Amino acid sequence: MPGKLRRRGKKGAGLARETKDSSALPLIEAACVAAEVPRALGLARDLEGAGFFDATIVGQWSLAHDFLTQRVSEAVDGLDCALRMSKSPEARLRFFVPGILVRILHGQTSLILEHLRPLAGDSAMEVSEAVQAFGVRPQAEILGPKIFDELLDWAQDEHPWVRRTAVEAVRPQGVWVKHLRWAVESPAYLLPLLDALRFDDNRYVANAVGNCLNDISKKNPELVYEVIARWQEEEGGPFLDRMIAKGLRTRVKSGDPRAFLALGMGNAEVDATVTLESGKVARPNRALEFALALKTPGGKALMALVYEIETPGKSLSRPRKKRYHGGKIQIPKNAKTVFRIKERLFDSAATPLIDGDCVARFFLNGKQVASVEFTLKRR
Repeated sequence: MPGKLRRRGKKGAGLARETKDSSALPLIEAACVAAEVPRALGLARDLEGAGFFDATIVGQWSLAHDFLTQRVSEAVDGLDCALRMSKSPEARLRFFVPGILVRILHGQTSLILEHLRPLAGDSAMEVSEAVQAFGVRPQAEILGPKIFDELLDWAQDEHPWVRRTAVEAVRPQGVWVKHLRWAVESPAYLLPLLDALRFDDNRYVANAVGNCLNDISKKNPELVYEVIARWQEEEGGPFLDRMIAKGLRTRVKSGDPRAFLALGMGNAEVDATVTLESGKVARPNRALEFALALKTPGGKALMALVYEIETPGKSLSRPRKKRYHGGKIQIPKNAKTVFRIKERLFDSAATPLIDGDCVARFFLNGKQVASVEFTLKRR
């Protein structure tokens, strides 16, 4: 699931599930009362009784969808009730309307998409993204490539969030959603939509196109390189470079030389050293602070920075490794430049960190140029 539904503030741990202290259920219940939803009073109590606060965040969304759909179905006109909810001033209620529409209009794909389109342009981005995940994507699973009969028209909508929804909803892999099987197996079906949006002048739409290309590149890199080469030969839109950079970020992380060539970055001789300024002992959930000093004996260089942090795994032969995209960096001619990088090692109940020796490695255009060792101690 993209964007705001998986908010990650400054490398944060992501969007957390609701607790009793942070719950929006009272506000949602009040908004339901105002929208004349049957049995609105008691919604929060019933959800809590069903284990809402013990569920994962996805489980909480699922429970809320089920309980709200049940109540909407009891209205004299369920569709009219859902549409009243879609006009509620409370965005946290509007967030659930796409999923409710899919449930009460089950099988009526054209009607579902007709009512989803205005919601895709909602003033709250989380509502627009709920349209992608809970509304359009389930229809794409049912219709397969025929979904583009509708989405190619959405790609011409005046509202950029509607255009963004058109492509984010059919990403082959996405985030927090099931893979879209037909798009994973036959990503060429997506090309007319991507071609229609490659001239878009909105940054969020450009990000969506890049995200989709990146998904495709994980299993079909050749197709992505062909598309990018064609786009670069023809006239491009204002965010073409952004689309390409985002579309190749997985290939850059993997060190694929073709990705650097497509991004206009060649090889250069670089002298590199790295120090860990936060100390040789790292603690979970605290920032590691690296100082990467670079110098090119020759001319200036534009290069892609990737860094990898290796920590102990449950098996000595299988350490945990995670790579991060540091973006493009400009190294001036004959001048030592220091780049400062902050990263955190997150500890969680699901995947607790393990004490021991660690190493951080730094790559420029896929070639390792520096590394530094440190020790992880949870306590």
